[in-house]
Amino acid sequence: MQRMDARLAAEACRRSRGAFSLVEMLVVISVIAALMAILFPALHAARVAGRQTACSSNLRQFGIAFQQRAGRSNGRFCSGAFDWRNDGCVTETGWVADLIEDGVPPGMMLCSGNPSKVSETFNDLLMWDTSGAGSHVDLAGPAEELAPDGTPIVNPCRRIVTTPLAPGSPERAAVVEQHIFQQHFNTNYTASWFFVRWGVVLNDSGNLSSSPPSSPATLKSRASTRGPLSQVHLDSAGTPSSIVPLLGDGVTTGVLRHPIAHHGRGAGVVKTFTNGPVVMTTMRAPGFAEGTPYSGPTGWWKTWARDTLQDYRGFAPVHGRNCNILFADGSVRSYRDQNGDGLLNNGFPPTADSGFTDTRIDLPPTEVFSGWKIE
Repeated sequence: MQRMDARLAAEACRRSRGAFSLVEMLVVISVIAALMAILFPALHAARVAGRQTACSSNLRQFGIAFQQRAGRSNGRFCSGAFDWRNDGCVTETGWVADLIEDGVPPGMMLCSGNPSKVSETFNDLLMWDTSGAGSHVDLAGPAEELAPDGTPIVNPCRRIVTTPLAPGSPERAAVVEQHIFQQHFNTNYTASWFFVRWGVVLNDSGNLSSSPPSSPATLKSRASTRGPLSQVHLDSAGTPSSIVPLLGDGVTTGVLRHPIAHHGRGAGVVKTFTNGPVVMTTMRAPGFAEGTPYSGPTGWWKTWARDTLQDYRGFAPVHGRNCNILFADGSVRSYRDQNGDGLLNNGFPPTADSGFTDTRIDLPPTEVFSGWKIE
């Protein structure tokens, strides 16, 4: 009997040594929680850094393609913006179409760090009513052609315009999705105004002019600007190509008004290109009374040259507080949003119109050119 009691006591002792007490379990849980609290921020930072590196690699590949195109296209880095309303048929014109023609699919090379994955151009492609649109650009693209077997080949933009396909209709959505979006005509990078517009066209009073006069005189319009940037412009100017931005991580500028592929209505859309030179106090292009002289303290040259800056609010710090920017020399550099206001300030005062919260410079003028024209 005593031997049995001893064996039972020994067995109970072994079991007690092999089991966790409540206190021990709580200690283990606390240690695991502490380790997770330490590791998770580090893992998140590693993911952000990885996405930023991949984004930078995309921009470098784009830069190589632009340099190659400039070498064979009269020096032009691209044919325009990815902007149906202002530049024309997106499968034929614009830097996105240029890249696809050169075998670089921008729709497969999105910035993974940017939560928005669709260009705002798709709101026009899906929803813009083009009937009666007196556009100064070719919205439809090339005429219908025939394949060797006699099958008609119709550009998707032409299908939308000439059929016509009603805004928001299933037929139009199918054409846009199958023949534009799924063919990788998309981006979530924002072009700089310099890249796709280069300079302004002004009348004798210093105001934006337009050719033809029926076209809107705006900083976005090709009719009021010089068109895409070229290596010739850079070579003849004193502005170093290393400080002229071409593309950057794009800001979310609105929401998708019609679903496309796996992107639902309400998904974020990215700005096509930055706004160009604006007056620092109004955030709009300068305007003058007719007859304003060119020179002198009240002349229009002073306002354009001294009172404007490039509006780079189209670039966004999507990698934590950092933004990648591609420059005309092919380099890619990262710039930090120092105050966390979500904007990259290149010299604007903090106003309600600008959205900047203080005067800290995120884009130094010696590194990112902000003048009204390249000279």
